[in-house]
Amino acid sequence: MKRNEIFNFLLAALAFAVAVVLPSEVFSALSDPSAVVMIGMATVSFANLDGSSFQKPNPGGTRTLLIALSKDIKGVWPKLADIQEGEVATIPELKTGKQWAEYEFPDGTFDLNDDASGDPGFQSFKHSAEFMIAGMGKTIQTEIMKHLNAGSVVIGELNDGQFFVAGSSDNALYFKPSGKSGKKGNDKRGYTMKGEQDGFMWPLTPLKANVVAALSLIPSEDAEDEEEAGA
Repeated sequence: MKRNEIFNFLLAALAFAVAVVLPSEVFSALSDPSAVVMIGMATVSFANLDGSSFQKPNPGGTRTLLIALSKDIKGVWPKLADIQEGEVATIPELKTGKQWAEYEFPDGTFDLNDDASGDPGFQSFKHSAEFMIAGMGKTIQTEIMKHLNAGSVVIGELNDGQFFVAGSSDNALYFKPSGKSGKKGNDKRGYTMKGEQDGFMWPLTPLKANVVAALSLIPSEDAEDEEEAGA
């Protein structure tokens, strides 16, 4: 009888644990904020994506190169929190008197790139930009010297009209110039500028239309001539 009583007692204890203690522990775990975050992250699944560009134009190439010193930008821009639904939604604020400069470049010599790298659990993105400057002279040399040990943020307009940003004010691209005089008359004379930076939590990302419209640019010579003509 004693053995049966002990066995019945163990069964009753097991039933109590399953019916009362276990549900309470599960509810407590789900109520913990860290547990909720983990569960939420686990639900970010793949979505359907048409990456074929079927019956749609998909031109390569770039139109416009905008650039600013990272130290001319107030605060951190862009940062992960600025990206909403795949676009940078926050307008960059520049320090007083500072504006985005536009570099003109020979056709087909400017591009933006990103690369993901790292072992699983340690992955991040690298941003890079490259463009050419045709010619040599005091104006070009003066501008090139501004890049010495100085980081930049680059915005590029692609041939489909989208504007993408590479780099950020707290993780800027550092450009290194490579100049060539050319050996004979039809050789290319000028500079190739290459800049890159790794450790980003996002790939190259487009700007929302209102952000592009709000960018403060240094007036071009053509724009200044038009203003003078209309005055």
